[in-house]
Amino acid sequence: GLSKLAGSDGDAAWHRSWAALPSAASLAGLAALGCSSAAAASKRHRRRARRSIAVLATLRETAAGTKVPEAPQSPRRLGESVASLASEAGIDLKVKPWEVLSSIAKNAARDWFMKRAQDRGIPWSESVRFFQSKQAELERNFAELCDTSVEYPAYYEMPFHGYDQGNLSWLAAYELEPATQSMCLGYYDGLSWQDAQEMFRGAARGAIAEWWQVAAGRSHVAHGDTDRSPLTLLDVGCSGGFSTNEMARVFPGVKATGLDLSPYFLSTAKLTYPQHSFVHANAEHTKLPNASFDVVTFNFILHELPLAASCAALKEAYRMLAPGGILAILDVDPRRLLELPPLRRWAFQVTEPWCKEGEYYSLDFERVLSETGFTDIKVSANDPVNTLVVAKKEV
Repeated sequence: GLSKLAGSDGDAAWHRSWAALPSAASLAGLAALGCSSAAAASKRHRRRARRSIAVLATLRETAAGTKVPEAPQSPRRLGESVASLASEAGIDLKVKPWEVLSSIAKNAARDWFMKRAQDRGIPWSESVRFFQSKQAELERNFAELCDTSVEYPAYYEMPFHGYDQGNLSWLAAYELEPATQSMCLGYYDGLSWQDAQEMFRGAARGAIAEWWQVAAGRSHVAHGDTDRSPLTLLDVGCSGGFSTNEMARVFPGVKATGLDLSPYFLSTAKLTYPQHSFVHANAEHTKLPNASFDVVTFNFILHELPLAASCAALKEAYRMLAPGGILAILDVDPRRLLELPPLRRWAFQVTEPWCKEGEYYSLDFERVLSETGFTDIKVSANDPVNTLVVAKKEV
């Protein structure tokens, strides 16, 4: 799981590590380790470990199936639901999260992910030690940023991403940076993680900048406001601030604000990106002023929310967006799951409780955004794994 190897990149999540997952044999070995290590524990613990081996043994994949497919050459069938497409392909998308691996096997899997990241040049342990060494400053940031009046919805207090406390823990915050760096390890063949990050993030930055010029710029020109650049930007679900900084790169000089529901994440964001502002709030009802931002962005957050919460957050974005402003959403394309081998698909879903039919898989961006009031809605593939959605609020 690992924070943003499913976190709120909201920057993230296991979706960021589809192609970085171990083979069925590797995971079966981890499950076996959990079983043998639990030999002296309770019978119930041993039964869980044996069950994890049995489940993993049913997940087979070929060598050819370990590779994430390239971006499709033909348009995706966005008009059809994930469930209908899965039914056509004979794919069962139902999983039982948290009941498969023993806690020992999960810890072993964590070690595997961290080692793999470090083997690819990502300084996981060093990054964690750095943030741990800054605990006093993080605590000060926490005290400054945490809004004690914020109420956490039940879905946010669930365990996910490999953390029992979800995003509400220091461990999850410590691991945000290396986990975010790990998310695109399997996106492109032959690229370093640095180049892969720049490729897929750069694609989003370029498309958003172009959309401002085409959509929002057209509106402002029509009202005599030529060559206007956005002055304010809100990044919803900013996590450790990486996505906020990426979005600020789109519009040099913009006043960027990151918003997140985890004060732990915001504490690391303020430490890492002191040039930006950060707000502790629920995306569904932020309490921020009406029409106060020219650009509102969502980076890898909506797949982590129940469908109703996603719809509420998008309505809130519309309220906060200034007339003529634009919305940009970068998130996983659930239809990609249907193209993945069974183990990859299962490993993603098992730590993402809202990635299922009736929730994120049923989020029809075009319909929801249109009903909310957005216009000029455009949905397109950003990279081999993720979708970029852009829209505008009419003047």
